[in-house]
Amino acid sequence: MAAKGPLKGIRDWAIHRLVANYWSLPLVAVVAAPLVGALVLWIDWAVAGRWLYEHGITLLVAGDTAQDLAVAIVGINAAFLTLYWSVTLIVLTLATGNLGVRLVDRWLDKGLVRLSMAGLTFCLVFSIIVLSRLDPESSVAELPHFALAGMFALELVNICMLGVAIHDLGRTMFVDRSIAHLGTEAGNVAIPIVAADPYAGEWSCTLAAKRGGYVEGIDLSTIKEELAIETGAVRFCAAPGQHVLEGEPLVRIETVRGDADRLLKFIPIGEFRSSVESTVYQVRLLVEVAARALSPGINDFYSAMACADQLAVAISGHAGTWVDEGKVAGWERDPRFELPGQDFRGLFGGPLKAFRQAAADYPSVSIRMIENYARVCRLMGEQGCPPGLLHYLRRCGEELRDHAIANAEQECDRTDIADAFRRFDQPAL
Repeated sequence: MAAKGPLKGIRDWAIHRLVANYWSLPLVAVVAAPLVGALVLWIDWAVAGRWLYEHGITLLVAGDTAQDLAVAIVGINAAFLTLYWSVTLIVLTLATGNLGVRLVDRWLDKGLVRLSMAGLTFCLVFSIIVLSRLDPESSVAELPHFALAGMFALELVNICMLGVAIHDLGRTMFVDRSIAHLGTEAGNVAIPIVAADPYAGEWSCTLAAKRGGYVEGIDLSTIKEELAIETGAVRFCAAPGQHVLEGEPLVRIETVRGDADRLLKFIPIGEFRSSVESTVYQVRLLVEVAARALSPGINDFYSAMACADQLAVAISGHAGTWVDEGKVAGWERDPRFELPGQDFRGLFGGPLKAFRQAAADYPSVSIRMIENYARVCRLMGEQGCPPGLLHYLRRCGEELRDHAIANAEQECDRTDIADAFRRFDQPAL
């Protein structure tokens, strides 16, 4: 799941709520299966069944045998569906209990799981439809050979798909896979920005939040089309992922014409944080997984170190989002749109502090993250990134070093932590 940026408007928010779940696609399958079953039975009755019988392409020798086969397939499909639902719930319960409930939001988005559930549901309903049209006292010539052959073929596909789906669920428990995907996605710049001078004049219009919750996205392209050129500067006061209270400012506009409240429908607000917020959610989720892995009940510091590595991946992909002091992040396509909180500091400032607080009691994790800061600085320095960003990352390393040394109980750990920070001044190997 590559990062596609935050949601764009209320319509996208509603579509995401309808699609990113485990029930919508199976519901479509339940509705479609009777229609497909009726169509297949009609084709069978019209031409296909007679053609198969006349050419000797049949699976069965008697009506009661056909009914027994259909009953067996219905039972197998019901068992498969029950098994898959049970395994899915068990896997999600174990995985989220260990390393964070918010990973569920990502797994709900997995197409293979939803497709598997829809396929199993479709096959079960389709086989029931065919079974309902079978007469055990019918002659072999009167049997729906085409429908029975289709049901048998679907069962073979079902068995293969179940094996693939169970394997995928088993891989879900391997949390390093999710950590790696999070790092890759977080490294993609969802909203390209440039440094701009902040507007210093008076705002003629301020749009306030109509409800409290988390900003899930801002449809900048549509808002640009809605606003006239004469609008002037526009400041989006709350970035995706930020919590707002009812009545807090969302948008400030230098000059506005017409009904400005229409713009609020392009800034969806949800009740809880979710993956649709893109980079800011992914970075925070990496820190959350690391912090949970370091909790006494789990104590999985290697997963925390994997999160530290993926944070380095995400940081290295966001050199272009750095904005110096005194400047404000502006949308690359229209710098009049000010996006405070969507620059590097807005995306990484809070999460990196939270990571420091969680890792300070674990010398091995602190050392790994300090070394990652040094590696990223060295790489970015070679690529000519802004000096302000290099200074910021070095300061993050210093704060983590000081915190970890203060919490370390052994002198050897304090020495190792100090040695890790010296990597900032060592040349590349």
